Amino acid sequence: MNDFEKYFPDLVGQTSVKKKLGFYLDAFHKTSQAPFLLMAGAKGLGKTEFSKAFAKNLHNQDGEKRAFLEINCSTIKNNEQFFEQIFLPVIADNQVTCIFDECHALPQDLTMAFLTIFNAEANSRKTFEWNEMSFEFNFKQQTFIFATTETDKIFPPLKDRLTIVDFEPYSEDELSQIIQLVAPEVEFTEKCLLEVASTIRGNARSAVKRAKEIQLYCGSKESNFFSLDDFKELSDMVGILPHGLTNTEKQILEALNSCGSATLTGLSAKLGLSKTAIQRDHELYLLNKNLIEIDGKRKITGAGINLCKTL
Repeated sequence: MNDFEKYFPDLVGQTSVKKKLGFYLDAFHKTSQAPFLLMAGAKGLGKTEFSKAFAKNLHNQDGEKRAFLEINCSTIKNNEQFFEQIFLPVIADNQVTCIFDECHALPQDLTMAFLTIFNAEANSRKTFEWNEMSFEFNFKQQTFIFATTETDKIFPPLKDRLTIVDFEPYSEDELSQIIQLVAPEVEFTEKCLLEVASTIRGNARSAVKRAKEIQLYCGSKESNFFSLDDFKELSDMVGILPHGLTNTEKQILEALNSCGSATLTGLSAKLGLSKTAIQRDHELYLLNKNLIEIDGKRKITGAGINLCKTL
């Protein structure tokens, strides 16, 4: 086991993330201070899980495990709420790790406050004055982690104050490991496990959901053995498509296969979906899988045509 793996024994993949966080944990154990981290990546890649694992490895100066506070930023309305209802009763003078999830949703006035607070440079303390009150931040006692899927929505000067930790999609082999880890009682054939992994959309959350579907299937059959035939039956029952496509993506491919090419407006009219929904929720995945291409119009690729035949 690599040195950095010891901190994340139950988490699969994301080697570069583990190395980076492992380095900061090693430094923390010597200095009692960690950088202000920004966990960045697409949905379901494990940003929150790695943040929690990082936090579990932080200990107070007396050796006890540090308290942990997770905050969804969409629930913070303004400075007053944060400082009076969160900072003073929970964070001030305490040794705690705070995770600000969905940090792109921070209110504007708190974002401006954080520009000052996290402009700490080499200092371990920062005093913030607001509403005729002083708030003392001690970065040897308090560790701050931010996480979001939408880094483009973070105020750039605030993002510059944070150390970015980038996440990447999981390989099919890593997704297979996650499935087996979540459902250890299920006996898979090797080909079946790889086939299951091929229908997962590259993130750990989807792998966990698929593993739980398999557990339910095996429970209903009163058998812990899961074969390719079982997966075909499960796929038919719950609508699992090749590459993990959604029914809408299937419709997009079928529409392009029948007409050759189409404008975004044309696809929107044909499918009854908004152009934004097609672009944001479906096209990127189809492009990533090389099933469509965009050159002014939307066109299906050879791989997309072949997939339509199997569908």
